[in-house]
Amino acid sequence: MYSQSTLTNYAENVYFVLVETKYPGNIGLSARAIKNFGFKKLVLIKPLTEIGEQAIRRAMRARDVLIGAKIYETLDEFINSEKIDFLLGTTAKVGSEKNPLRIAIPIDSLRGAILPQNSRIAILFGNEERGMSNRDLEKCDLVITVPTSPAYPSLNLSHAVAICAYELSLLAKTFRELPYRPATHLEREILIRNVLLLLDMVSEKLPEPKKEIYRRILINFARRAFLTGREAHSLIGFTKMIIKKLQKSSSCSQY
Repeated sequence: MYSQSTLTNYAENVYFVLVETKYPGNIGLSARAIKNFGFKKLVLIKPLTEIGEQAIRRAMRARDVLIGAKIYETLDEFINSEKIDFLLGTTAKVGSEKNPLRIAIPIDSLRGAILPQNSRIAILFGNEERGMSNRDLEKCDLVITVPTSPAYPSLNLSHAVAICAYELSLLAKTFRELPYRPATHLEREILIRNVLLLLDMVSEKLPEPKKEIYRRILINFARRAFLTGREAHSLIGFTKMIIKKLQKSSSCSQY
């Protein structure tokens, strides 16, 4: 079993983020869904509607979650303000191997993940009609999907929120204090920048479409790994050494 304090701490560190939501009823129902599973952090990114009477009615006894929702103009503003460690994106449009940006893992794959106790996790849900943009998915560490019937794969927004809230509530069992610091979002981004620079340095003759697939695969690889801070710093240092070696070799070959 896990203690109530662990559950409370976990709930305080999980953010449900609705991006450009169009219908107020969905905002209210989403607030209700996350409270059903013990969460209370609701965030709205550039909502296309106001939190009005309809949203309040749909929220029922989760009005406190709804009224406490934070609103940000951009996703980057939210990430930086709340100091998010892991960013999860959701999509019903799962890509093929030729579209690695939208290669999504089933939501229940997270059940075995072991996360440091103070990790701040945000899960993103896109607009009801368009879903999540590629631009926002590119910022995510993991892209997840709820397996549904191919005949009608798109869930209502609040239904998707409820399913994901249930699955994330199960993570409380493995959300524990660990003897290491997780890599920050910034550390992972620096590592990705170095890896992509290395790719550019060694793939000059590759066609651009193939290079883009390599880029996306490398980004997925770096973001899906739950690196410690020490591992991230070591890999950043290691990639820097390779970059310097290649730059030196390139400059020598010019003479």
